[in-house]
Amino acid sequence: MASVFQILLRAHIGAGAVALLLFWIPAIAPKGGKVHIRAGLFYAVCMLIVVLTALTMSGLTFAAPLTIRGIAPPPTPAGLALFLRNQRIFATFLGYLGALTLAAGWQGISAIQTKQEPRKMRTPFTLALNALIILGGFVVLFLGIRYGRGPLIGMSPIGPLIGVGNLKYLLRGPQSRMHWWYAHLSSMLATGIAGYTAFIVIGGAHLFPSLARTQFFTIFWVLPSLVGVPAIFATVAYYRRKFHESGHGGNLPQAQTTL
Repeated sequence: MASVFQILLRAHIGAGAVALLLFWIPAIAPKGGKVHIRAGLFYAVCMLIVVLTALTMSGLTFAAPLTIRGIAPPPTPAGLALFLRNQRIFATFLGYLGALTLAAGWQGISAIQTKQEPRKMRTPFTLALNALIILGGFVVLFLGIRYGRGPLIGMSPIGPLIGVGNLKYLLRGPQSRMHWWYAHLSSMLATGIAGYTAFIVIGGAHLFPSLARTQFFTIFWVLPSLVGVPAIFATVAYYRRKFHESGHGGNLPQAQTTL
């Protein structure tokens, strides 16, 4: 199982690295053009690999943390209990982040595929996924407070905000003429923020290992959102003005923008 975990980890890192590079092509390319569509498709595939490997690794880590690490158990019962607890908290958090990215990406792709009939997005899978990340946010908040984990506390509001925003769009239906474009834009940009959050966290841990062991490392988790969220609002506002829909009557830009 340890070798399977390593294969998943390599696939996760490789697909994530490619996705981070591809992200900028559809973001910059003329919207609706061939470059935008093709690069966006490759980006979506890479992010799907990232999400699926993250969820699988999360499940394996939660179920068999010792086996997937290929290590002997700690010599004392207290040490073993601490190791298992820490690994399962990490597994829960990893699964939560994977589900957040999946919810945002699924919403973004589905919105543009069903723009003429948005009610087709209202499936048991999408409703359950968004309900799950709402619940996951409260679970992560509890774990963060209970065990003093700053990153968990900092990221805990994301699930409820994304989930509630997505569910409003799914259940209330479109509130503006270009609803599908705003949903697609904000959701796909949100997946990029998620990807760069992981990149900055991993890079920061390697560059500043002593800081990574303190609560101050939480800034690495929230920095992409602090930069990305205003950027999403500004971008959506730009297109609202371009489409002469600025002001009222839309889902600006939904809770996806908070990731």
